[in-house]
Parts: sequence; structure tokens; C-alpha cells
Amino acid sequence: MNDIFFLVLPFFALVVAGYVAALGRIIDAPGVVGLNRFVYFFALPALLFNKMAESDFQRLVNESAFVLAHLVAGLAVFATVWFLAQALFHAERNNRAVMALAGCYGNIGFLGIPLLVSVLGGGAAAPLSLMLLVDVAFFIPFATILMNPMGAGQVRHIIVRGVAKNPLILAIVVGTLFSATGIGLPGELADFTNLLGQAAAPAAMFALGAVLAGRPIADGVGEASFASLAKLALHPLIMWGAMTAFGVSDEWRLVATLGAATPVAAALFVIAQEHNAMPVRASTAVLLSTAVSMITLPLLITWLMH
Repeated sequence: MNDIFFLVLPFFALVVAGYVAALGRIIDAPGVVGLNRFVYFFALPALLFNKMAESDFQRLVNESAFVLAHLVAGLAVFATVWFLAQALFHAERNNRAVMALAGCYGNIGFLGIPLLVSVLGGGAAAPLSLMLLVDVAFFIPFATILMNPMGAGQVRHIIVRGVAKNPLILAIVVGTLFSATGIGLPGELADFTNLLGQAAAPAAMFALGAVLAGRPIADGVGEASFASLAKLALHPLIMWGAMTAFGVSDEWRLVATLGAATPVAAALFVIAQEHNAMPVRASTAVLLSTAVSMITLPLLITWLMH
């Protein structure tokens, strides 16, 4: 039990290291941007491509209920936070949408995948990739539509743009196609993507800390705390229940529950800022939930794997 706990802690130490480095100007703003782009366009796509290409395609087919369970859990959290945000904070529509998205949109990319693949093994990549795909293709457009009602053509444009221009999603799709062929990766390509993918975990966690150091913090601690509680407690609880109800395997249910226990995605600040919907308080929720998850996520991993 202690072995698992101490295995997780160094990853969060990397987040703290990145935060301190950016706060102390050891790494400047252009350096943070460069590191973030390296992770987003190279290291994480290589990791996802490699793991998806090596995954059992038949297993992906057999776990078809996983996506539906993830959708149901996310929508349940979204709806709960949406109505409670109105009841507790009298939030207007756009702010409710941001808070509801915060409750079900976790940092799968920069935290969940590098951390959980390292702790649980390469088999965790497939379910986490499916969670990331659903978040990008459904939950982000869904929240955006609520903040800015639009026609069917505009909706399709948002979904296509979000999926087609996301290197993580493209890596997942191409890796899955390799898996479906059953021919396996050529040795040189496997070695290259594996080597590059090994940089994903340390670089992503360090970059996450550096990015968080530049986030503004507001006085709206109430809304931020509420969103963080929904993300770190309500989402994993409902996710576990949905995965159980839909008969998802124990292994993938574990991954889904831990993926749901990741903090609010850093991209929420960008979405909130674009729609002028409490962007600074959204940033506070990202920073607060990430800080709290340094305690809650290792404890949850240790408890569920004991």
C-alpha cells in the first residue's frame, strides 16, 4: 500500500517543481510555451500512439459499454452542477456552463495519462484515450453550445475542429487503426515512439506546474471550491457507479474512476476566457483542484489498488 502511495508522489513533486521554476523565473514564459508544445505535439502523442497501437483491438470492441458509461456519468455530473450552481450561487447561464464543465472535464491529457499509465501500466492508455476523446468531441462542444446557442453547421464545425486539430486525438485514432490491422508496429517506429513517449510523464507534469504558476487567482473561492469538490469527489463516485451499472470490467472501471478523479482540466480557463464566463474563478478552480488532488489522487489510487 505504501509502495503505491510513494510511487505516485514523485509525479506531483514534478508539478511542484514546474510551479516553483516558473514562479521563480528559472523558466520564462517562452520556455513554458515551448515545453508545453513539446508535450502536446510530440511526447504525449507518441505515448498515446505507441500504447494504442500495441493495445488489443478486440478488447476495445468488447468494452463498447465503456464510452456510454463515461457519457452517462459525465452528463449526470454536468446536470447536477448546473442546477446547484443556480441554486447556490445564482449563476447566470454561461457561468453555470463553465462550472458544470469543470465538474466533469478532468486533466486526462497532461496528468491522467502520464501518471496512470506509469502507475497502472500501458493497459490504462486505451480507456483513458477513450475518455479524452469523449471529452473533446462531446463535453467541450456541449458546454460551448450552452454558452453560445448556434446552428447545426456551427456545432459540426466546433466538433470537427476540436477533434481534427488535436494531436492527442489524432494519435489515438492512428494508433487504434494500427491496432485494428493486427500487424503491429515496425521495430524502428516502436522504438522511436516508445523513447519519445517516455518523456511524456516527467515533461507533462513539470509543464503542468509551470502553466499553473501563470494562472490568475480570484476571490471567488466559493465557486472554485464547489467546482473542485464536484470534480474530485462527485465525478469519480458517479463514474464508478456508471461503470458498474453498465458491466464494464473491473480493470477499466478502476482506470475510469481514477481518470474521473483527476483535477479540473487546465484548458477550462481558456474556454471560460473565450466566453468571458468567470475566467479568473475558473483558473482558481484549476489551481485549487490540482493542489487538492496531490493528496486525494494518491490516496484514492492506494485505496482502490489495495
